[in-house]
Amino acid sequence: MTREQEPAKIQSMFNDIAQRYDFLNHFFSFNIDALWRRRAVNAVSLPAPEVILDVAAGTMDLSIAFARKFPAANVIALDFACKMLNGGLGKLKNHRVFPVNGDGLALPLPDNSVDVVSIAFGIRNFESLENGLAEFYRVLKSGGMLLILEFTPNRNPLFNLYSGVFMPFVGRLISKDPDAYHYLHRSVKAFPSAEALRNQMETAGFSTVQYKRMTMGIVALHVGGKDKLN
Repeated sequence: MTREQEPAKIQSMFNDIAQRYDFLNHFFSFNIDALWRRRAVNAVSLPAPEVILDVAAGTMDLSIAFARKFPAANVIALDFACKMLNGGLGKLKNHRVFPVNGDGLALPLPDNSVDVVSIAFGIRNFESLENGLAEFYRVLKSGGMLLILEFTPNRNPLFNLYSGVFMPFVGRLISKDPDAYHYLHRSVKAFPSAEALRNQMETAGFSTVQYKRMTMGIVALHVGGKDKLN
């Protein structure tokens, strides 16, 4: 079994890099990751969501962005790497963000309990994409929304050089896990295309699924809904 198939090793990897995660995220993306997250938050078309679940929340940047836009909402920031959540605690201040150490494939929430489910740069780490989408669908209320922000396979040779050589080299120098950014490159290459992910969301039951590529196709934002009951 490869590392990509072993959740415990992926969990350990994220715990190892948690201390430098924010710095490396902003450094490698030239801070464009903040723009990507803003666009995800702005894609929410519900006027007043009550409960927002941010899966694979990491150090909770996206969770906090949701809390700023929807101050009356309860934002659940779920991640299976507790050190990632701990790394974001100092940013919470008075935001209604509630960190939960949990598994995105076994969400600790009842059916039909969440207005918005989001996941940014985490779903490609799931052992089963199909099971993850099924869990998201299960906890969403009728009329709820799913937002997936994720890297997409890219054939640009310059980007592949950057992500496959430069990022692992710098990541090895700065983070505690020498393989973490090699894993990033491998996992992106192995992830479905934007079109294939849209199809899988539709197969899972999501409707009106749309996606938008950003920053020369490096990432894509997918948005889907759970139909209202008649």
